[in-house]
Amino acid sequence: MKLDEMFRDWEETEEYKARSVIFTEREPADVMYIVISGEVELTLLDEPLGMESPGGMIGEMAMVAPTATRSATATALTKVKLARLNRDQFRAFVGENTEFAFRIMAVLANRLIVANSVIARRFA
Repeated sequence: MKLDEMFRDWEETEEYKARSVIFTEREPADVMYIVISGEVELTLLDEPLGMESPGGMIGEMAMVAPTATRSATATALTKVKLARLNRDQFRAFVGENTEFAFRIMAVLANRLIVANSVIARRFA
C-alpha cells in the first residue's frame, strides 16, 4: 500500500517550508499526517528518532494514546505536503482497511522501540 498515492487527492492537506516545525513534543494533538511529498525528521529530547518520506506517517501515536499529546517533535527537512487526518477519519481508515491498520501497528511498534532506546541512553 502506497499511502502517498492513496492520499494524493485528499482534500485536507497542509504544506510546510523546509526547517519548519510541524508539531512539538508534549503539545496537544488531535490529528495525524501522511507524508505526500518531502521529508520530515522526528526527534525526541532533541535526539533523532527517524525520518519519514512520501508514504510515511507522523503523529499516529496521538490517535491511539489516551493522553492525546505529541510524543515527539516533527520538523520538515524539505518542503513538505501532508494529508491531515482527524481521529474520526483515522478510525474509519483503520476499520475499513486492515492493511492500513497493520501498517499503523508496525509504525507504532517501531516508534516505541526507538523511543525507549533514546530514553534509555539519555537517562543511563
